[in-house]
Amino acid sequence: MPSPMADTVAEIESFLDTGIAAIKGLIPMLWIQSKISPVQFLVGGIVVLLSYLFLAISPPHDPSEPPIIKPKCPVIGHLFGLLNHQVNYFSELFKRNHLPIATLPIGSQKLYVIFDAPLQQAALKSKDMDAQSFMVDFVPRIFGVKQGTVDKLLGKDGVHPNIMGDMEHVFKSALSGDNLQKLASTTLATMADTLNHVDAKKGTEVPNMFLWLQSLLSRSTSKALWGAKHNPFKDDRVIDAQWDFESHMGPLVLGFLPSIIARRAYLARNKVQAALLPYFSARHYETDPSTSYFIRARTRLLKKYDLPDDELAKNEVAITLVATTNVLSTLFWCIAEIWTRPDLLQQIRADALLAVFGDSQKALSGDDMGTRTITIPAAGLDAKCPLLASCFRESIRLASQIVTARRVLKDTMLTDPVSGNSYLLMADTNVMMPAKVVHRNTAVWGADAEGFNPRRFMWEELGPKVERQRKAAFVPFGGGKHMCPGRHFAFTENLALMAALAIGFDIEGLDKNKLRMGDSKRGETAKPLPGLEGGQVVLKKRKGWEGVKWEFSC
Repeated sequence: MPSPMADTVAEIESFLDTGIAAIKGLIPMLWIQSKISPVQFLVGGIVVLLSYLFLAISPPHDPSEPPIIKPKCPVIGHLFGLLNHQVNYFSELFKRNHLPIATLPIGSQKLYVIFDAPLQQAALKSKDMDAQSFMVDFVPRIFGVKQGTVDKLLGKDGVHPNIMGDMEHVFKSALSGDNLQKLASTTLATMADTLNHVDAKKGTEVPNMFLWLQSLLSRSTSKALWGAKHNPFKDDRVIDAQWDFESHMGPLVLGFLPSIIARRAYLARNKVQAALLPYFSARHYETDPSTSYFIRARTRLLKKYDLPDDELAKNEVAITLVATTNVLSTLFWCIAEIWTRPDLLQQIRADALLAVFGDSQKALSGDDMGTRTITIPAAGLDAKCPLLASCFRESIRLASQIVTARRVLKDTMLTDPVSGNSYLLMADTNVMMPAKVVHRNTAVWGADAEGFNPRRFMWEELGPKVERQRKAAFVPFGGGKHMCPGRHFAFTENLALMAALAIGFDIEGLDKNKLRMGDSKRGETAKPLPGLEGGQVVLKKRKGWEGVKWEFSC
């Protein structure tokens, strides 16, 4: 028995067939009209030609494929929508159509967009969809590596095997166990140094909290990754270039005259690559014992693929960028939401004190803590400080606007594990999965899904059914075998830093009226709008905690 969805698709195809037939029937009439009015003939002919072109170039559509969402403007409407509204265009389409999955015709091509969380999870686990295809298209354009380098890494040169399996092993080994502990310890040690240098009387004036956190994360993470002695990001100018590249890389995707069309990103990228080149040429990844296992193992693997140092420098621009970009925005928004809610801050402070001291009341009494060293145990803070962890996840939910992309390798049926509905996805078609749609879905997150709710991830208060539903709809790290391998590292360092800030520091002057989240342009986490980063603040040690020295343990 045909489903309503199949009926809808059939109606659309019938409409297209009828339209083409009608246009063909108009041609003789226009010929007669040309003898009466040449102007009307010309205008009518143009209309018929454009209409015929629209119908003729529409991509073929099988009734079993996801239903079509027609663009408001024929042929190129969806393309203009994506260019004008970026990731918000997907949200607008979902609000207007409320489909779990749809086909967007764009010229003679089509795009599948999955709006439903269970379907996204099914797609991310599918072996018939591939993320590597996008590397071939975009890595040379964005990072400037040669096409031959990408072909080597993906095993397309006829000599080398595909690197991805071995690289996944490097990630797993580097970001688990002792290697993860060392990476987190080194990162948090640099953060502790920053906290310990806050003036006991005056505090530290911070003109822009977002930029302050940007610098802190870049310095601490790059030192942990690249080593203390030869870290290419020791120079603040290189850090600035990295963020300049990140902010303006969009036009590089076009792959056309990058030094002109995307000049700012092009020059910034060159500066970062110039800083990385001597690092690889001098083999500091081998000679500096403070270099992370991740950089050492990754570089050794890349060297097996005969990559020259200049190509290594180009390719590895991505490393520090990926390690800090999304973490920065979510950390900023979490701090902004907590420190502009005094009651919430007090609850989190009590939980953090209990986690550190085992007794929050004594530490909250206002007694002078004297000159002592206080160690924040980074491991296990998720369980010990569930409200802080909930706030961080909630910040990720709101700020994460990633769009996960896959390419269908062969015709495949994608089945919704909840509804049981199946959809045919055609080979060589791209699939987009916007996180913002599922992260703001009121059916999953409640009527207040657009706002910050600090207790939204307090699983004990919600019950197992809601927990399962929300975990399935929480997709900031992608999914399947391509799930972000650094998510545990980011969670550990951020909770530990915020626990220390909650216990021992005040952030004076943070103005909630000067905070506003911008929209993502390319699917990255949302940054604050320029000039709306919370205003100038002062990071001050709390009364009675001026003599405390901070440390972290992992």
